[in-house]
Amino acid sequence: MLDLKQLTAALEGGEIPPSFDAKAIGKLSKRYLKWNSARVVNLYPIRGVAHEDSRYCLYACPLNGTTIDEETLRAIHAEIDSLEIGHIRYDSVQSEGADYYILDEHGNHCGMDADDDVVAMISDRFDGLVLFTKTVFSPKKAAQLDCHYAALGISKDPNGYTIEPLSNTTLGLEASSQRFRGPMVEIPDAEEVSPAVEKYRQTMTLVMALMLIAAVIWYLIKG
Repeated sequence: MLDLKQLTAALEGGEIPPSFDAKAIGKLSKRYLKWNSARVVNLYPIRGVAHEDSRYCLYACPLNGTTIDEETLRAIHAEIDSLEIGHIRYDSVQSEGADYYILDEHGNHCGMDADDDVVAMISDRFDGLVLFTKTVFSPKKAAQLDCHYAALGISKDPNGYTIEPLSNTTLGLEASSQRFRGPMVEIPDAEEVSPAVEKYRQTMTLVMALMLIAAVIWYLIKG
């Protein structure tokens, strides 16, 4: 685990540990120092999904404090795991807009109509946190979504937040086990067999019967 104080110190202009990506941390630090109530928090990957070459990761981020308790995380998983991939993909688009992060003290969206985004609606049911989705457009960049820490702060008064996930690669941490699940593949019912499959079955049945007859004849001749 990473020491949040160490990361905070680096973003505040202190010494950058050699394991960190100094260029990335230095670039973020310039923005971080301009935010109000800037801080570093734990970030929780909730669900990863795939669609064609794109990879999506939905996160839970605390706004009050630096962590989210296990009971709340289980409740979030129960809500998010039942969603269709399309809902998460839609949220990834919404999450790119600044209005998405205009939040009140409870983490509720007040800069957009959350009724249009199922993920935002779920987010508003939980106090003191926000859910959001990030995307990369190539499987080769999936490591950018391997994030367990974030820097956040108010970049636009009075309540316009910026949240910057920090990848394990940037922080010199080991990669975690990432899973990006695609759409479920529908398997036809047993009664719904295509003509091609039925013809294949009939052919194989005939071949097996001929092989059995040949074996019996061979046995009788040899006997």
